[in-house]
Amino acid sequence: MNAPELASIAFGRDRNGLLVCLRAYFDGSGKEDDHPIITVGGFLAEPSICDAIADDWKTAMGDGVFHLADSNDVDLHKELARIVNRKGVAIISASLEIAPFYKALFKTTHPQEIGPAFSACAYSAIVFTELILAKEGRQGEKVHYVFEKGDREHEVSKIFNDWDKKNSRLSGLRSHSFIPKKTSTLLHPADLIAGVVQRCVMSAIEGFPSLDNGLARTQLQTFERYYSKEGLTAAVVSGHDHDKCWVVNAQNFTFLDGISIEFFRHHPEQLGTRKKRLPYRPQQKKVKNEAKS
Repeated sequence: MNAPELASIAFGRDRNGLLVCLRAYFDGSGKEDDHPIITVGGFLAEPSICDAIADDWKTAMGDGVFHLADSNDVDLHKELARIVNRKGVAIISASLEIAPFYKALFKTTHPQEIGPAFSACAYSAIVFTELILAKEGRQGEKVHYVFEKGDREHEVSKIFNDWDKKNSRLSGLRSHSFIPKKTSTLLHPADLIAGVVQRCVMSAIEGFPSLDNGLARTQLQTFERYYSKEGLTAAVVSGHDHDKCWVVNAQNFTFLDGISIEFFRHHPEQLGTRKKRLPYRPQQKKVKNEAKS
């Protein structure tokens, strides 16, 4: 079953048989045990635009499964970038430095509310998507989020379950699914976006001791000098790297912890239940890896 089918089950179709929800596709790049930074990237678009992207992608790629790491054809990658980075599409990414994140997490009062690195990175990408919708006055529309199956499903699912409970005004308006990449063409552009952004921030982090600018987040375009010389990075993120593609900094999670502290101050009866439902505590070994990063 593919993403459009799952979305139609979740939200139904209008009288013309068309899907009536926005769609957001995300994929991850980098592994927190092997890389100093990880990225979750993807895009948000209307159903009709998603269908057009899928058709054009299949024309360019056929039915094969795309993995950026498996191909060095830059011209093809730039052609694929033009397919997804089109009018009506929001290119979104969140990149997270591992060691600074865990240092900040150790200092929080409620780390279970934030979770491990991939969970925090995925949550940030979802929040950036919601900020785009809020800015456009579209948070009241239905949105179906799609992730590749196996991308830490239990962590991402907790995010959505918690999102639904904490934001009652969005109840019934958000859904999510996990789909094998081979059955969803639209996860392939998400792979391209996440992989290209990850290459950029990996290059940047070699030139800086930290990408943290002291604020909650840093615009990706800050590191434009590390965009690929052949123009692939620009082809993927152009028009979006100033307000939709971000490096998420430690202060962001300090701020989120402050929200949790305030929440539990007003609802102390929730603390025990939430600690059982989200039984997470960061391990010291994560910070010890900083020198290796």
